[in-house]
Amino acid sequence: MSRSNPTEDVDDLESAQTPFLSNSERKENHSDHEQISTKGEEKCISRRWLEHQTIFHSIVYILAIWGLVSLAWQAAGTISAGSSFSRNSSNSQPEYDVYRPETLAPGLNECDCGPTTADALARDCKYDSLSTAWLPPYCRDDELTAEFDRSGPGPDGSWGYFADEAGTIPLSADEVAALGETGGSFWASRDWHVVHCLYYWRKYARMRHTGAVMEARFDNEAHVEHCTRLIRKPAPDYFFLIEVPVMMNSSDHHHRAEGS
Repeated sequence: MSRSNPTEDVDDLESAQTPFLSNSERKENHSDHEQISTKGEEKCISRRWLEHQTIFHSIVYILAIWGLVSLAWQAAGTISAGSSFSRNSSNSQPEYDVYRPETLAPGLNECDCGPTTADALARDCKYDSLSTAWLPPYCRDDELTAEFDRSGPGPDGSWGYFADEAGTIPLSADEVAALGETGGSFWASRDWHVVHCLYYWRKYARMRHTGAVMEARFDNEAHVEHCTRLIRKPAPDYFFLIEVPVMMNSSDHHHRAEGS
């Protein structure tokens, strides 16, 4: 059994549906069907192409945004790390070694509070009875000084301070502090001097965790030798008085000038 041609079947169907069309008109009509079919396919292809382009552009935009976010995140992390390092460098004092004065900023261990009490207060200095000097915060061990002030033989562990060698004119703590501005001095017992030496050795040992800067006035072997002689030297009267200067500036030459 012979099979009919599909094209002929379409022509026959069109002929049956439109019996009054001529052969040329039938051909034109068939050509129109082919053009419509081709245009439909082109529209379908164009639509798929647009969809692919849209998807491609969307992926590109997403990757671009992700890249920008990643760069911003990395930049923020770098800035944060730099800021953290800067804060640590300025606050935790890792840049210098308090046990090595040569690593300190020039003049830092002079613990200078200016020539007057007003200057000292403006620099946040206060009189430190352990060092007998006005000191800025970075040179003080306030906890140790408070303990020293309670370690004397007087009421509540107080120490006696005098304006004269005979010990007949007592001085208050404020009066002693005021001597710094005039370059004055007071008199204290040998016992006070020995305990001062012992507490300064403690201050030196505590520097590793307090971060306090040792004053140049005491950060030298001469002061240790002075304390050693004082402790070991026999004395007929253990409680004799020794003159002690009060300083506004704790540079090394001030200790040498004391003749200690």
